[in-house]
Amino acid sequence: MKKVITRPGYLPYALAAAVLVTAGSALLKNGLIIYGAVCWALLAPLAAAAALDRIEFDGHRIKRRGPMAFLLTYLANIRQQLTISDVETVTTETTSVSFSNGEARLSYHTRISGAGAEISIRSHRSTYVPFIKALFEALGPDKLDPRSFELFEYFESRNWLKDTPVLRSEMAGLPVPLLRRIANSLKLAGRLAQASSYFRIAYEKEPRNPELLYEMSRFFHSSAQTEDARLLQRSDACLRLASRLAGKEPHLLERIGEAFFERLDYKRAADCFQRAIALDPCRFRANVGLAEIALRDGKLAHVAHFYNAAAAVEDAALARLAEREARYYERLMRDDDFLEAELRRIRISNQIRWVRRLTTLTFFATWLGGVIAGRFYSQIEEFSWALMASSGLAWGAVTLSLRYLFRRSV
Repeated sequence: MKKVITRPGYLPYALAAAVLVTAGSALLKNGLIIYGAVCWALLAPLAAAAALDRIEFDGHRIKRRGPMAFLLTYLANIRQQLTISDVETVTTETTSVSFSNGEARLSYHTRISGAGAEISIRSHRSTYVPFIKALFEALGPDKLDPRSFELFEYFESRNWLKDTPVLRSEMAGLPVPLLRRIANSLKLAGRLAQASSYFRIAYEKEPRNPELLYEMSRFFHSSAQTEDARLLQRSDACLRLASRLAGKEPHLLERIGEAFFERLDYKRAADCFQRAIALDPCRFRANVGLAEIALRDGKLAHVAHFYNAAAAVEDAALARLAEREARYYERLMRDDDFLEAELRRIRISNQIRWVRRLTTLTFFATWLGGVIAGRFYSQIEEFSWALMASSGLAWGAVTLSLRYLFRRSV
């Protein structure tokens, strides 16, 4: 397989450069020429690190390369590579900005994790589509969350979408599978008005197609604003009908169950997962879904049971993940001291995460304060730089403590 390359986001480098520029300017302004010159000189290696930073996939291994990856690997002991056999989960988050013309600007953030490592990829580059297509094909569907699975199935380049028909008469002549593919691709590209037209025509042709109903449900749910009750009700109706029509399709039942789970409808989610397992007892995502529902009910024995059932999957990485979770919850049941220690660890970890968010906000707020208010009041500027440095050090200490001191025991 030909090596596929993409690049991580430049935002951390841009923020670091902005801090160096403003800090260097403030130091030079106060007569600290050497320290100011050092800040300015650091811009060159920072630019070089940004230019050399990249993520590669050769069909067997996904690896981040560059100076930043070297520092994270050998100084912070954070792995920056994963083999296909190591990958356990893939999750994708969506950021959306809607416009009045029925379109939206969507960006995707994909996290690939396993074996104690995590690699993030963002959709701000044209190389994102071929990269995730190649990666997801090698991983298989069981490791992909619903959004990642949609990207794998339907995400297309903008050049392909430019040639899609826009007239209703032209759309009506297309077969339903092609209508569905175009509709989902347009949705993922943020062209929601056009996607709605394709979904509507496909529904007119096959109103009882369970896969189409599931996709329409996800489309309505992602398109609806929080106050748009009509679209949300339509989404729920499509999903309920899809669950009734899914029949003997365990893969589709899994995905429908995950959609119900996302909407906190645990009863219908459990019903779909159980139907999928009745058809195929080794369905990994269905067993994990039932384990998550049991966990919310506080039934630790059921959680361990379903994770043990999920461990029967053929994929070695998924089996390791399920076995690890099963051992963890079994130990929680039989060891009261371990349970108390874990509750204490979770409570402290949540508090530390809150502190990390606070230090992040403080860092950027004081940086802006130093840039804006420092032009008029030198005392505010000095205070801002001191507070910014303290919050930066605190953020680093908190992040390291979360990684090394508060990891979950098995």
